[in-house]
Amino acid sequence: MFLADDKGFGDVIFAITPQLLSILITCIIICTFCIVYNVKIRNYKEDKKLTGFLVLTEMFITKVENMVITIMGKEYRKLTPYVMYLFMYIIVSSVVAILGIEPLTTSYTVTFSMGFVTFIGIYYYGLRYQKLAFFKRYYNPIEILGQFVPLISLSFRLFGNMLGGSILLGLLYASLIQLQGNIFWPSGPGMDWDNKLSYWWAGFNVFSVISLPWLHLYFDLFDGTIQAVVFSMLTLSYWSGAKLGEGLNDGKEKIER
Repeated sequence: MFLADDKGFGDVIFAITPQLLSILITCIIICTFCIVYNVKIRNYKEDKKLTGFLVLTEMFITKVENMVITIMGKEYRKLTPYVMYLFMYIIVSSVVAILGIEPLTTSYTVTFSMGFVTFIGIYYYGLRYQKLAFFKRYYNPIEILGQFVPLISLSFRLFGNMLGGSILLGLLYASLIQLQGNIFWPSGPGMDWDNKLSYWWAGFNVFSVISLPWLHLYFDLFDGTIQAVVFSMLTLSYWSGAKLGEGLNDGKEKIER
């Protein structure tokens, strides 16, 4: 009665927001990773060698912690878990995209939410350390609009980069499915697009298997890692700038140089 065409509620939700499945899978993977690490590190005995999993995880934690200390200072080492989650959230969602699931970062709602947390953090650190002097910058009317630059820059940078790669890969997949359909389907190009897409060989496209994995390595793994690093470092840089009373764009310029 509620839905037409006998579609389930879950099917409709995922059709409306295809990134929702990616969000759920990403959160499950991150939570599983954290639980496994917690169990292993609690059961670790000093007289035994660290497993590969623990070695790689400790390296990751150390790298992120060093980045936080370098930008924010030793007293803000406690921000390490949040920055790690940002890092993992972007990278894991990019890896999940290899399975054919829509990356969560192709939804501007997701990237805007992540940028909004950074935006709120700017005011938190600015007011905490500068008090009311934080608002002196707004004597210049241009700064009233400029305060939204970090929010727009962070959200659109991540959204645009990931969406661009997703669109490009989608177009290539569609073109190669069409090409294979015209070559191997006995009736030639007379077969309509819907049938080609749902036909049994659509998921085992010869041309896609040969050529597109290399593009996935770039757009999903390499680009996802770069965007995770940039987003995390810019977030810390904006917070550090607000804490020290620097302009909102000072930290961004340091990172880009």
